[in-house]
Amino acid sequence: MANIEYWIQIENRPWDVCPHNIDRITGQNLKVRETKDKVDLTLSSPTGHTHKTTMFRPLRKTGDAVDDALILRRYKPPAKADASDAWTVPDDRKVNPWDLNEPDPGENGTMGTIPGPTIECNVGDSVIVHFRNNDMRAELGTKQVCFDFPFIGEICFPVPASIPLPVEKRTHSLHPHGFVFAPKFDGAFPLSPPDPDQPIEPAQAAAWAELNVTALKQGDRVPPGGTFTYQWHTRGWPTTAGVWLYHDHSICDMENTEHGAIGVIAIHNPADTNNEVDIRMPEKDQDATHTALDPAFLPGGSPNGSPIHLVCFPFARDVPADVLPHDLIGLGLEAPAAHGSMGAPMSAAMRALADEPRGRGSTGPPDPARSIQRGDLVFELDPKLVKFHRLCFPNYRQPPAKALYLQLFHTLGDAGMCINGRKYLGNTPTMVAGPQTRMRFGVVGMGSDFHTFHIHGHRWVIPGPHGSDPGTIQGSPLDTPVSQFEDTRTFGPANSFVFTIEEGSGFMRADPFTPGEGETPASPIGEWHMHCHVLMHMDLGMMGSLLIVPQAGAPALTLPVGMPCDMPEMGGDGGTPPPPPGLTADVTGMRSGQCLWRDSASGTPESTIKVGGTVNWHDDGTCPGGHTVISSGAPSFANVTTVPGSRVFPVAGDYRYFCGVHGGDPNAKTGMWGIVHVVP
Repeated sequence: MANIEYWIQIENRPWDVCPHNIDRITGQNLKVRETKDKVDLTLSSPTGHTHKTTMFRPLRKTGDAVDDALILRRYKPPAKADASDAWTVPDDRKVNPWDLNEPDPGENGTMGTIPGPTIECNVGDSVIVHFRNNDMRAELGTKQVCFDFPFIGEICFPVPASIPLPVEKRTHSLHPHGFVFAPKFDGAFPLSPPDPDQPIEPAQAAAWAELNVTALKQGDRVPPGGTFTYQWHTRGWPTTAGVWLYHDHSICDMENTEHGAIGVIAIHNPADTNNEVDIRMPEKDQDATHTALDPAFLPGGSPNGSPIHLVCFPFARDVPADVLPHDLIGLGLEAPAAHGSMGAPMSAAMRALADEPRGRGSTGPPDPARSIQRGDLVFELDPKLVKFHRLCFPNYRQPPAKALYLQLFHTLGDAGMCINGRKYLGNTPTMVAGPQTRMRFGVVGMGSDFHTFHIHGHRWVIPGPHGSDPGTIQGSPLDTPVSQFEDTRTFGPANSFVFTIEEGSGFMRADPFTPGEGETPASPIGEWHMHCHVLMHMDLGMMGSLLIVPQAGAPALTLPVGMPCDMPEMGGDGGTPPPPPGLTADVTGMRSGQCLWRDSASGTPESTIKVGGTVNWHDDGTCPGGHTVISSGAPSFANVTTVPGSRVFPVAGDYRYFCGVHGGDPNAKTGMWGIVHVVP
């Protein structure tokens, strides 16, 4: 039984929920889908590394400024005896190496993941998490700059300045589910007692003092610059096995968890051979951290590899292969290819090039410095750049024999509904598997919404313990069905569940019976929707997929894309026309990923009424603090200081407003905004 140690730091930086600039369901890019422009940014790591990036849908504050996410980031254990090099060398790993759309989590990518590092152990193990708070969030404010003038004395002027957020907002903790632990390791504000075994070091005394903590650290309130070590146990109980979560549970836990301060826990039971999927190295081959992954189950042998690689063929000698002058446009693939190629996975292959060994002769991947991309193809030139040397195309790697697919269904900042910190099909997880893959799905919920998890074409049962008395249940492996035969499961905040599907056998896989054309045998190969089935959540982007590829791999060309529902060119009239304006409109303040106004007729924050009509505002109770209605700009109307409330509009015009409690900008259409269109 091992003690497994993790070094995790919470950091803040911008996060793109749509890194591939596409909603494959509608076929739209993010400018069309959400009417927002892309943003060019520079990401900075605590290590000092920086890189430039383009974000197509960053988190935003009220007023459209880019907002920081909170990222729990994994680091390598310290190498020095005094641990002075702790939290200095990132150890970033993808949450799902076989996710076609997951970005590079390293220093040249997102610099961490949402959800955070997956904490893995076996039944019987203990986990030690060394946690450091490096939340450096700030806001624009003013500070006084003072000068001494002869005869006048000191005069001070306010100047714009970056002011750290209040320490309470930047205080964090880690609270686990599934483990067994002492109260001091609960990480749950304000109940966790001081830890007598963790005195405050002199270098951290000032940081802890800001929270009125002296002498002994408390794991429910770790200040910026502070550290705390948590110890969580399984006690050898098989019932701790499964997929769980950990998250911030400190002073501002709701806001912080909904900005990304959450991760997944996977506790394995090696004795459960019928269900378990553990892609870590066997214990006899493990390194000192007990967290090394087995390259045999990773794309390209790397935890940050891509399910796609480039396969290259030399040009035949009798085929003309001269390079024309204009062919050199776009030469060089050292930088990642542009995102958003309408569902094509080519960009994944391009990003993977940086980690591939350089080609030599006619084998291996192409040399990016002398390659050009045209659509789904890459042409490698000879060293003199005068002839085409090889033709390359993206190919799915041979799928794994087994894989663990982890998915967090949650709300993230103003972006709302996300799966693993991303929204819209083409950005959300597209999990790659094969016709013989043992697939273990771990699903977690967090936020203020309930979801349903659904995979098309597949079914499952949830395993649980057997026995009817506490002692038997405690010592039982999770090998007995405790659910009905199902293909959709309801789950809520902090709920988690896990199940296994054998794609190559059994009755829970995709149809193994219906053959294809001619003598083609039955096959699950294809892309299957995998999503939340709450219809509004689907529309808001909580859509992923399961992609079954041939066992030997296959060309990885453009994946299907759809079209918007409202398509006049398809022979219709653009959809059902809106109802004619009446004399009343009912608008409800509600939470759907974020707090928003919704008109009962239009289904949007915009209402249309006739002159002399009335708007009635309601509150469904899902947003904390209630609502007020604040008129914005001209024409204006009297504010509604208590909701429910109403106003009569006697004059035509477009009346803009926002919620005074939750904020919003009706001009930018961000936050909790609304418009009343009053027509003759």
